[in-house]
Amino acid sequence: AQLFTSYQRKVETQTQLKDVQRKVIDAQSAVQLDELKCRKRVLRRLGYTTAEDVITMKGRVACEITSGDELLLTELMFHGVFNDLTTEQTVSLLSCFVFQEKTKNEPPQLQDDLAAPLRIMQESARKIAQTSNECKLQMNEEEYVESFRPELMDVVNAWCRGAKFSQICRMTDVFEGSLIRAFRRLEELLRQMCQAAKAIGNVDLENKFADGSVKIKRDIIFAASLYL
Repeated sequence: AQLFTSYQRKVETQTQLKDVQRKVIDAQSAVQLDELKCRKRVLRRLGYTTAEDVITMKGRVACEITSGDELLLTELMFHGVFNDLTTEQTVSLLSCFVFQEKTKNEPPQLQDDLAAPLRIMQESARKIAQTSNECKLQMNEEEYVESFRPELMDVVNAWCRGAKFSQICRMTDVFEGSLIRAFRRLEELLRQMCQAAKAIGNVDLENKFADGSVKIKRDIIFAASLYL
């Protein structure tokens, strides 16, 4: 009798556990559905989809970008931010999207030709965060803005202008391997930005991104083997 009672309790406990698991899954599904609705509101508000959830030209451009924050990069492109920048400024600004490591030093004191586009990018990031929060998609505005790190902007600028690898290594405390990874991700992002510019028929911008790719793709950073 005692064995039967213990078995009965075990069955009841397993049944209760399954009920709880089912409720957890239902709750998670509800949260995910609410988040999906919020994300769709953000996309509609920013012009990536229509009221009928049809993808716009802006949305198609964003789909070309996977190596950086597609919303912010698309906003910068459609607001003409890259149009007025030199190739070197453009590539330096894009480095903020591919470098995620924290460094020991304070952020560099940038010259105005790099600091100005950085401020524009940060302001655009704030607008995206504010729009997300207005659409009930919770986003920490400061954390989002600070996730785009400017530590390599002056390093990338120097590399684009022909500096040697040993020279740019002295400009930062970032490890050489991390620098190489960042530059290779940057080149990948530049190729995607070329495709995005091509999608909207902006030949000048497409050529600018292509020129940026040519400027950074050289020497040891893009050697087939670092042991050569």
